[in-house]
Amino acid sequence: MVQLINHSRANVKQAIIKQGMALATINLKSFPHRAIASSVSILSIACVAAVILSVLAMTQGMVKTLERTGLNDTLIVMRAGAISELQSVMFPAEVNILANNAQVLKDSNNQALVSAEMFVNAEMSHFDKTGEEHIEKLALRGISKSTYRFRPNFNIIAGAKFKTGLRQVIIGQAIARKIPALTVGSTITVGGSRWLISGVFSDNNSVFESELWADIGMVQSDYQRGNTLQSVRLALKANTDIDALNKEWQADPRLNLRIMYEKEFFANQAENLTRLIRWVGFPVAFIMALGAMIAALNTMYATIASRSKEIATHKAIGFSAFAICFSILTEALLIALVGVLLGVLPLYLIFDGWTASTQDANNLSQMMFNFELTSGLIAQTLLFSITIGLLGGILPAIKAMRLPVTVALRDN
Repeated sequence: MVQLINHSRANVKQAIIKQGMALATINLKSFPHRAIASSVSILSIACVAAVILSVLAMTQGMVKTLERTGLNDTLIVMRAGAISELQSVMFPAEVNILANNAQVLKDSNNQALVSAEMFVNAEMSHFDKTGEEHIEKLALRGISKSTYRFRPNFNIIAGAKFKTGLRQVIIGQAIARKIPALTVGSTITVGGSRWLISGVFSDNNSVFESELWADIGMVQSDYQRGNTLQSVRLALKANTDIDALNKEWQADPRLNLRIMYEKEFFANQAENLTRLIRWVGFPVAFIMALGAMIAALNTMYATIASRSKEIATHKAIGFSAFAICFSILTEALLIALVGVLLGVLPLYLIFDGWTASTQDANNLSQMMFNFELTSGLIAQTLLFSITIGLLGGILPAIKAMRLPVTVALRDN
């Protein structure tokens, strides 16, 4: 007897599922006739999907750019209280003290592996092929030959390195992609002087590719900075106790420093930058998502109102409430999928791999990065948009499920 009851229940469940699939198939086949009526919901979800994917791609692009920057075994030293290189000021005497520390590595010539660098926010002007002048705010880094030791991923991909003592610069390939007019052999105006672009370099798609590099002496001279600099990079011996080293330098009255590993320094910058983007981008996306959900609700309610007699007929001929609810949710899901496709596909075709730029709040210069529309980000956007579509279809589905046959048949 129990087996018969269980078998009967299983048959009923299968019948209900078949009804739901059959009714959903009927709705999907007739969907093209209702596409215009559903266009508001589709476009709303498309806009939400595009915004969400843009924010995610922008955030991931900047995070990856900053994550590729810096080394785990390189110490960056700046003035105490400075949160960026732009805010720091240091002097050669301090560099000598740091370089003479026993924990700093030395090369084959017994010279300390130290790189003193100058960092300024430069206003760069150039002319395009039409003769029109363009002005960009870019980071200009004054370096010496020792700097290349701290850039293991550095490569010249066009032209050659600048020559010491001359107004020559090398530009990161991110700048070259963003501003095609900047090529090897062309000239730019930086700090009121004309500089020759001697080469283009790559650095594993790091933030350094958003910078101009030049001889530190020429940069100090043009910007009237004397012999001051902004930061120092040190190569340390293995297993160096950073806390002990920091205490030693903090106790030295000749020094007033802030130290941290270079990798950690850029990771902190990434965290601050992406937090700002999330605070701005995600609230906008949430508001748009709420609007898209309301649009989906209106569309589905209008669909039920216009098809009330059809729904009543389905109930009258034996379709279950579950089957009707399932068909409404399936249609809401289809609206969400079409919206996602319209929002994501153009974005992927146009912007995947595109070089974008943003204003770095710490350095007040442009930081360039690549939009990377990965499958993971697209999957997150798809899941979010489907959730919006389903939430927009739940209440209308419940209404259709509970709609009395007599009331529906009287509805005009």
